[in-house]
Amino acid sequence: MLIKSIKLHNIRSYENAEINFPNGSVLLSGDIGSGKSTILLAIEFAIFGAKKGELPAYTLLRHGKKEGNVELRLQVDNKDITIKRTLKRSNEDIRQEAGYIIINGIKKEGTAEELRALVLELLGYPKDLVKKGKDLIYRYTVYTPQEEMKQILYEDKETRLETLRKVFNIDKYKRVRENSKIIISALREKKKHFEGFILDLEFKRKDLEERKSEIFDIDKKINNLQPKIDEIKNIINEKKASIEKIENEIKELNNLRQELSNTEINLRNNIEQNNRLNEEIKKLDMQIHDLKKEVENKNLDEIKNIVKKIDEKEKEIEEAELNYRNIIKKIKESEVKIEHCSETIKKIQDLEICPVCEQKVDEKHKHDINLRENKKYEELIKQIENFKVEETKLEKIRIELKKELDRLMKEQNHFNILKIKFENFNEKINLKEEKSNLKEKIRKEIGLLNTKKLELNPKINQYSEIEEKYKHVKKDIDELLPQERFLELEKRKYEAEKESIKRFLINLEKEINEKQKAKEKLAYVSQLNYWIDELFVNLMSTMEKHVMVNIHSQFNELFKNWFDILLEDETINIRVDEEFTPVIEQDGYETYIENLSGGERTSVALSYRLALNKVINDIVATIKTKDIIMLDEPTDGFSTEQLDKVRDVLEQLNMKQVIIVSHESKIESFVENIIKVQKQENISVVV
Repeated sequence: MLIKSIKLHNIRSYENAEINFPNGSVLLSGDIGSGKSTILLAIEFAIFGAKKGELPAYTLLRHGKKEGNVELRLQVDNKDITIKRTLKRSNEDIRQEAGYIIINGIKKEGTAEELRALVLELLGYPKDLVKKGKDLIYRYTVYTPQEEMKQILYEDKETRLETLRKVFNIDKYKRVRENSKIIISALREKKKHFEGFILDLEFKRKDLEERKSEIFDIDKKINNLQPKIDEIKNIINEKKASIEKIENEIKELNNLRQELSNTEINLRNNIEQNNRLNEEIKKLDMQIHDLKKEVENKNLDEIKNIVKKIDEKEKEIEEAELNYRNIIKKIKESEVKIEHCSETIKKIQDLEICPVCEQKVDEKHKHDINLRENKKYEELIKQIENFKVEETKLEKIRIELKKELDRLMKEQNHFNILKIKFENFNEKINLKEEKSNLKEKIRKEIGLLNTKKLELNPKINQYSEIEEKYKHVKKDIDELLPQERFLELEKRKYEAEKESIKRFLINLEKEINEKQKAKEKLAYVSQLNYWIDELFVNLMSTMEKHVMVNIHSQFNELFKNWFDILLEDETINIRVDEEFTPVIEQDGYETYIENLSGGERTSVALSYRLALNKVINDIVATIKTKDIIMLDEPTDGFSTEQLDKVRDVLEQLNMKQVIIVSHESKIESFVENIIKVQKQENISVVV
């Protein structure tokens, strides 16, 4: 990773500023409190976002401003990346807003956490290290704030060692051991479960054999019952075959009886129907006689002439109605014209100015118009009188025509009634003939039915003994059936008992198989428990010690080398113990770090920090921040001679980009680039 530029808007002491970062060594120069460290904090905020406890949002937004933002441009693996994050002030607090990231010109918006996850992926930071160690890997390899520079040296041993385990990624061995204990505990519980589950395995196997023996005994009982059942069944079948023949004969008897019954019913019905026909024919004779008297000497052809006359009268009425409506229409039109003349006469009397030409209307002109309109009025009156005379004539004609039509309609109705009576007369004659024919047919049917009745009685008498025979055979079957049912019930009882035992055996065999499998699993779990408890856990401890020894050796060597570069004092020797605590010897005696001068303590802290940077970068191969380091006031308490050692440090670092924050002007002489920061009226600016 290399930083190219950063833009600050309302971030701490900055209102609007843009800083470009070249490669090589870069010094952020300026007085104490000018805003140099703010630039490094803004870089961290752009990468990770605001974080409670480490980099809270309220420490970043400029006082009194509602909104601020940071835009950072990076280069990672030849990818041009721009990250923008925004802060907003509300009534209650300051919160992070959604931002965006641009990768090689492709923009992607996201929440603060979404941006953080994407950036961490781009930087190659392992998720588990970042999650459990917050941003320690960044703090120990890229940028440590000035106030945290010496913090790790003064922490208690356990806290420091736990922190280093996290950043060195060797606390995984501890987690493996702890997880192993959980697994061992679970395996022991499983072992207890399996031991309890297979406790009755041999009893179940013995029970299985006993149940199989019971099935053999039941089969013997069933085999003894079967011959008895077969014997009774054969007798019953013979009886049933006999009774089947008898039932067929009874069926034939019932059919004959039913046929006789049907014949008698038909005979009664035919006699009743014959009597009814006699009565109906008598009634028809009377009706025919009466109708014959009514229609005698009547001529139905006259109705055709009447229909023709009605049609002619209807046409005459229609024509009279049309003429009457035309006269009424003409009267109304003449009345409208009269009304129009009256209105014209009235208007001309009051008219002073012509509405067309806008000239004054003289009396002569008015008089001429009045004469013209009065003449027209009189003519229309005469016309209406003539029309009304015509109307009266037409009305009389209409009335006469309607009277004549009514007379003709009544005459037509009279002839229609006669026509219906003629038709009814003919229908009665035809109906009498039909009923006479039906009477003859029924008379013949009565004769046939009497003959059939005489034939059926002897046949029925032949089957008189068959019903008694049926009763005897049926009684024999009824006595045998309970015996058969008893034996069948006994057999089914044994078979049900056998099936119950079989189902029990299936479940028992299944249970035995499960217990046998559990027994095999018990052996496996016992073996696995032994392997993890006795072998694997010890192996993890050995591996952890081996890794820690290698890291300690590398760290100790780097720590001593950096300290020797920063402080050329043969009276002071330095190393780290097994818990990575700095051990300082001065004139052959161990001493506390608190007893050192300010410059010496800074040398120890900076050496520790640089050693951490190198070791972590070597261990975590995936991270993409190995080409950059940012040092915040790394020379606190340094003498003039010690400041010269910073040049040697920069040469030894051999990184593509080193950003130093310092107010020491001497450092300007051995860095490649200088960015100066000043405060002007409480606002930080780059000059």
